[in-house]
Amino acid sequence: MFPRSDPTGETDAEILEDAPDPGWKDRIAAVKRAARALVATRAEIFREELAEKGSRLGKAAVGFSVAALFAVLGLLLATALVAAILAKLLGGPIAGLLAAFVLYVAVAAAAGFAGAKALSRARLFNFPATRAEIQRDLEAVRAPGPGGDQGPASADALAAERASATPEETDREEKVGAESPVSDLEERFRAGSE
Repeated sequence: MFPRSDPTGETDAEILEDAPDPGWKDRIAAVKRAARALVATRAEIFREELAEKGSRLGKAAVGFSVAALFAVLGLLLATALVAAILAKLLGGPIAGLLAAFVLYVAVAAAAGFAGAKALSRARLFNFPATRAEIQRDLEAVRAPGPGGDQGPASADALAAERASATPEETDREEKVGAESPVSDLEERFRAGSE
């Protein structure tokens, strides 16, 4: 491909060589944008894992609710059993009430067991994908960086930095440097990529 030139006769390579290096404020802003994007990604992974755990917690809550319902019904039947025993002493049927009581207790035990089993599968404090991504982030931060200044940023790095900028930051930069050679360079770079 042939090098493109602008009306002043400069090629893209000459323009990039003449471009000033980003200042410390620009670099800090780029780090902030990258950190915000990273935190947003990790938060989304955490939300997905939490949603999965939420469905398991919901199943556990249903199991415990059924267990509590049948436990309350069992208590009502225990009260009825006491009344039936008193009725038996006075001449009434107790076997039917006792069988119903045993049935309700068995249902409450089965529902409680199902709820406990669902809760044990939820692993409330285990977020493996989030932990793995944070571990990768920490390893990347701890890794030794490139030594010294690497010269001017590549066109890909500049494009990535521009892509990570929020619309508010882009508007502010355009207002501050509307007539600066950097914005002129950006316009020529964008025109060349289209």
